[in-house]
Amino acid sequence: MSYLRYLDYLFITRPVLMPPVWTILLLGYQRAIFFSGEKEKVGWVFVLIFFLIGGIYILNQIFDKKSDLLNKKLFFLSSGFVKDLEAWIEATSFIFLSVCCAFFISTNLGILFLLGFFLGYLYSCPPFFFKNRPLLGFLSNASGHGCLVFLIGWQINSNINFDALLFSLPYFLAVSAVYLNTTLPDIEGDRKTSKITLGVKLGVLRVSFISSILVLISIFLSLSFKDYPFFFSALLSFPFFIRAFLTKKEKNIILSTKSAVLFLSIIAGIYHLWYFLVLIVGFFGTRLYYKKRFGMTYPTLT
Repeated sequence: MSYLRYLDYLFITRPVLMPPVWTILLLGYQRAIFFSGEKEKVGWVFVLIFFLIGGIYILNQIFDKKSDLLNKKLFFLSSGFVKDLEAWIEATSFIFLSVCCAFFISTNLGILFLLGFFLGYLYSCPPFFFKNRPLLGFLSNASGHGCLVFLIGWQINSNINFDALLFSLPYFLAVSAVYLNTTLPDIEGDRKTSKITLGVKLGVLRVSFISSILVLISIFLSLSFKDYPFFFSALLSFPFFIRAFLTKKEKNIILSTKSAVLFLSIIAGIYHLWYFLVLIVGFFGTRLYYKKRFGMTYPTLT
């Protein structure tokens, strides 16, 4: 079982949170194909985004140990499975590697990766700590995981233009809605550590209402932009957000975020069948690791 200790360095990157990023990357990539007719290989950027986001997630955990311990999650650092110095080395190595390789592919791609790092740093690290500021935390998360990742996918096939920025708006709104609902289960732990998210500031009722409205707007926008893959996935997830708002139950709030990721991932997988294999291996590999390492059943679909 000692070999599982080394897998801690992989799972501290939170691979279970990579599908939303990968999915939007692939959908941005696909959207650019429709407009430019160009089709470059996506594989290297797909891998590099893992290193960039994984490094940023580690930074987030370094500065979030106390609230993670109170919320009983992400215990790699808070429980000492990975040392702080090891986490720093891994995070900086991953981010440096991803940004440098992105610049090697193209200058524009490198600039987008560098911007992604800056957003992640502002969100997680002192003296900025956007994650502890309601509006700044919300905007930086939605901009980074929604707009920026979509634009990185677009940049693989075509240079960014006004159309790309416009077409990223539904994704910005969708990520905004998911982000808002993810703050709700952590309200008590965040409040105890003076971490003021919009969940803490506005409460479950108002946040779940706002997230439902954001999904609804994204549905109408995607329809007007003729982004039918996004439209149908958002339409399918919308009832889950309404249910979360009406019941205000934690399990339904969590299900709303999972449904949004699931439906978008299915759409991305239809365009890229190999992506289904990545998702399946990632899901069951993570479950096996957590079961063997910690005796937990994680992640779950419900």
